[in-house]
Amino acid sequence: MQKLKSGVRYIDLKEGSGAGASSGSRVSLQWVLRRSNGYFVTSSFGQVASGPDAGILKLSGMSAPNDPFLFTVGSNAALPGLDEAVLGMKKGGVRRIVVPTRLSYTQPLKSSPGPVPEDYGARRQIERELAKMDPENFF
Repeated sequence: MQKLKSGVRYIDLKEGSGAGASSGSRVSLQWVLRRSNGYFVTSSFGQVASGPDAGILKLSGMSAPNDPFLFTVGSNAALPGLDEAVLGMKKGGVRRIVVPTRLSYTQPLKSSPGPVPEDYGARRQIERELAKMDPENFF
């Protein structure tokens, strides 16, 4: 995994093609939110992303909810760690990103940058993790 100065870590699972995302780029992300121990919280694909394939989604031949997170890089619409981690990512690429809690969600959760889960259970899990104030905690 690559580690950025901020503590954000990432690894490209699949290299995309074309120019990499830069500040001002409009991006569309399919996302899976897991706790640092790998426990599935939620995703833009719903529960289908909680399968055994180590976080790599294989959706051929199946229909799943598709609610990508759309944002402009550098606009403060995304979690700070996510905004930083997509820089250089290419169209069609798949990147696993690990974000320190301090660069993730903020309280109150409803005013936090996205993607913010809609369902109550996922929101409560995030709120519990934020309440721990653990600098070694990651999403």
